[in-house]
Amino acid sequence: MLSDRRMRRWGALVAALVGGYLMHVALDPQSGAGTAVTTFLAGLALWVAVAAVLVRFYTPGSDTPSADEVRAAPEWRVARFLRTGQDAAPLYLGLRLFLGYEWLHAGWGKLNNPAWFETGQSLRAYWERAAAVPQQGSPPVVYPAYRSLLQYMLDHQWYAWFNQVIIWGELLIGLGLLLGGLTAVAAVFGLLLNFSFLFAGSASSNPTLVILGAVIIFGWRVAGWWGLDRVLLPLLGTPWGRGTGSADRPPLAVRPTGS
Repeated sequence: MLSDRRMRRWGALVAALVGGYLMHVALDPQSGAGTAVTTFLAGLALWVAVAAVLVRFYTPGSDTPSADEVRAAPEWRVARFLRTGQDAAPLYLGLRLFLGYEWLHAGWGKLNNPAWFETGQSLRAYWERAAAVPQQGSPPVVYPAYRSLLQYMLDHQWYAWFNQVIIWGELLIGLGLLLGGLTAVAAVFGLLLNFSFLFAGSASSNPTLVILGAVIIFGWRVAGWWGLDRVLLPLLGTPWGRGTGSADRPPLAVRPTGS
């Protein structure tokens, strides 16, 4: 059964959906410690097991380095699979669904909160807490330059419009990840928001989202293959690939698949 590619993909799809749910349970603040640890380990084991099966049937290609590139040892098969293998797409699907839900949930909550959406007072209060320097102990913001930036935005009442940037940014990031449309771009802007919150002294779930977002960016070619990127990336191309003729590209040698 595993030798049938269609069956492998259907099995990987089911595993991706189960894995996304397990990740949601494991990282839900309402989950108890035992439930969180058990579901996290189960999801990790499922991800590794599915990846091992898919890699087993993967035939890697090979790139010929140019004179300007480092001629190192061949790339690890698993790493190349996660970067370029079509069958790696379901491994990112569960991550995308989880991340997309988290961003949509955060943006939707702010959209329906008048203190966020209408007045921006929640953002103002958040910036005020972050920019405050206590008489004792360490301030929430470690870097003085970032604290000065927050204070500048407070003094000029940027919270009255910047709240919209955050709300719609979170919603668009969530949609991009859920639908697999410009997946890497959505993940990059997600990291930008995550690091903005982290620099402001708010850890929360941001470290987890940073790690998962970095994984999505690592596999940007295939992370949205089971999504809109399957059409968008070939259609739109990439900024660094435009205007580059085939004569300017290093030759690509691909091994026969044997099928």
